[in-house]
This record gives sequence, structure tokens and C-alpha cells, in this order.
Amino acid sequence: MLKTLKKLVAQSPILQVTSFNSLSIGVKLISSLVVAKLSAVFLGTQGVALIGNLRNALSIFHNFSSGGLDKAVVKYTADTHQSPSDYQSFISTLFWVFVVLSVVVFTVVFVFSNSLSEIVFGQNSFAFVFKWTALLLPLYGLNVYILNILKGLNRFKTVIRIHIFSHLLNLVLFTALIFAYDLSGALMAVVIVPSASLCFSLVLASKYLDFSIVNFRIFSSQQLQNFGQYALMTLISAVTFPLVYLGIRQYLSTHIDIDAAGFWEANFRLSTFYLIFMQSLLNLYILPKLVEAKSDKAFQLTILEFYKQIIPLFAIGLGIVFLLKKYLILLVFSDEFLPVTSLLGWQIIADFFRILSLVMVYQFHAKKMFWHYIVTDLLLAVGLYFSAIYFVNIYDLQGVVIGHALTYVLYFLLILFLFRKPLFKPQL
Repeated sequence: MLKTLKKLVAQSPILQVTSFNSLSIGVKLISSLVVAKLSAVFLGTQGVALIGNLRNALSIFHNFSSGGLDKAVVKYTADTHQSPSDYQSFISTLFWVFVVLSVVVFTVVFVFSNSLSEIVFGQNSFAFVFKWTALLLPLYGLNVYILNILKGLNRFKTVIRIHIFSHLLNLVLFTALIFAYDLSGALMAVVIVPSASLCFSLVLASKYLDFSIVNFRIFSSQQLQNFGQYALMTLISAVTFPLVYLGIRQYLSTHIDIDAAGFWEANFRLSTFYLIFMQSLLNLYILPKLVEAKSDKAFQLTILEFYKQIIPLFAIGLGIVFLLKKYLILLVFSDEFLPVTSLLGWQIIADFFRILSLVMVYQFHAKKMFWHYIVTDLLLAVGLYFSAIYFVNIYDLQGVVIGHALTYVLYFLLILFLFRKPLFKPQL
């Protein structure tokens, strides 16, 4: 049995990446579980809700600091790295984009730190968090570029090693700061870790990256135009979805109470834990594969490979999560968060259809299907927000996840309809 399993993994690139990535996922899960437990015990539902607000705000700032070019860097690295002149033009233009974005984002976040604290936390006493965020954002942007260049070069194992070190850093730093400074320390840990990971990237990626290739005199307007299309695609999501989640959390706080917002944030965090594996696999393996796919047949084979080999395992995992939900909530959080058990079943349905959709949606990025991505993403964001608000008024807190489950089922059907021809037509 073991020999058969090893042979199966050896013959399947996606399972090879999956098996090696499992170590990183395991470390991230342990780190995230400890962080969630400490947050629940030391900060309670209100503290968990505030950390959720900060994560949503940071998501917006992080995407602006990298220009929303994560997937663009993967694509153009894969497309140009075998042509020295094209690769140099791409890297040099990317450098200038990084410089401009760093200056602009730092200035905006630093200058408006007090206002941001009021918006995100309802008080300006946490302005220092955003001042530190402003200082660290350029490091985050550079780290994002390095990681995605490595993905474009198919250096998956190096990316996974960097992720492992980053997860360990998160565990150590969050634990130390929450013990030392309570809520302020927890917020600072959330801000510091993504940028501090650059140290690991520079060390582990040094043999694959040649920084001397940057030519300060080269700036390609055509490459910038290509970046612009990807940036708009990514930044729409980077802004709309965190704002949607912030809006839902504030609606729950206003129309129910702050504890309800904390329960929903705990449910959301638990969802991210079991989705860690799937989303990392999509970013690490599926996107580069779709970038390389030059025909409908290649696209079809990539999607069907994922559905046949990964989705059954994912479904089994979701079933286990549902059966053990009470014990998982007690393990990850505390008995204060047991009301989350009423939310998790609907959340699991939403997440299953979310992953079924996302594996196809990555084709929008891989092939620059600009308007398809923007329209479907905006429809999803609007659907998530208004379905949550509508069903909260009927089913109270549970209405959020009922609305999201319904929205993701409809979203999957829409994406399936858009890709019906390459997926279902016979390939010769």
C-alpha cells in the first residue's frame, strides 16, 4: 500500500508539490492555531474582532504596496526568464514600479495614520500601528515580488521553505508580543511578520535571483501597460472584499452586538485554517500551470486533474471538520466561542463551492481575461455583502453564512457557465 502511494506521488507533479507543501501547511496550521488560541484567551471576542478589522485593512495596504502584481510577476517571470533581454526589461520595470509604490503607500498610510485608526478601531489610540505599517510596507512589497519570481521559475520548494520560516516567526513573535503588550502587542505582531519574512526570502532565494540584472536606465512602457491590467484586476478584489468583510462586521456590531462580530470573525478564521492547504496549492501549482497552458485541452486537463485528485480529499476533510466542529472550536478558541458551531456547517458549504470556482477563476489571471474577472469579482463581492445583510435580518447571526453559501453556489454556476466550452467540449 505504501509503495503504491509513493509510486502514485512520484508519477504526479501536483501530488509531489502537495506532499512537500504539507509540511509548510502543518507548520502554518500549528502557528495559526496557537495565535487563535492566544487571541481568544487573552483578548476575547472583542479583541478577535479588532484583529479581524486590522487584517482586512492590512490586506488592502499590502496589495497596494505590491501594486496587485502578484500573479503578473508569476506570469511574466515564466514567460520571459528564458529570454535575457525580455527578462531584464521586465525586472527593471518592476523595480521602478516598486520604488514609486513604496513612496506613495508609505506617505499615505503614515500621514493618515490617525484617521485610519479611527476607521478601523473606532479610536485613534492605535495610530502607532499604522505608522509602523507604513514603514514596513516597502519590505512586504519586495518580499511579494521575490516569492512570485520564484514561483514563475518553478522553484516551489524554495517558496515553501520561506513560508515555513515565516510561519515559525509568526508563532514566536505573536506569542512574545501578546504576553508582553496584550492587544497592542498582538496588533503589532500582525503588522510585523509579513514584512520581516523578507529576511528569509533574501537568504534562501539568493542563488536563483540575480539583482545585478536590474538596469536603472530601462523602463518599458509596454511592460507597465501589462502590469496595469493585472493591477486593476487584483486591486479591485484587494479593496472590495476587505471592505465587504469590514462592512459585515460593523453591521453585526451595530445590529446585534460586538460579540456577534467576534463570533463571525472566529468562524472566518477557522475557515481560513482548513482552506490554507487548498489556497496555497492553487497559488503554488495551479496558477503557473495555467500560465503555461497554451490550449483549451491543457486548461481542461489541469482543471480535471485538480478535480479528480484533490477535490475528493478536500471534501473528506470538510466532512471531518463538520463532525468535529465543537471540539475544534474548543481547541482553537475557547468555550466562549461555542456559538460558532451554528455557523460552521453553512460556512463549509460556501468554502466547498468557493474552491470549485477558484481553480477556474485563476485562468482569468493566467490569460488576462480582464473584464471577465472584474465583472464576476464585483458580482461576488456585492452578493456576499447584500446576502449577508438580507439574511441577518431573517436568521440573525447565522444569516451571514447562509447568505454566503447561497452566493458561492451561484458564483460557481456562473464561472462554470463561462468556461463551459473549454471544459466540456471533446478535446482531440
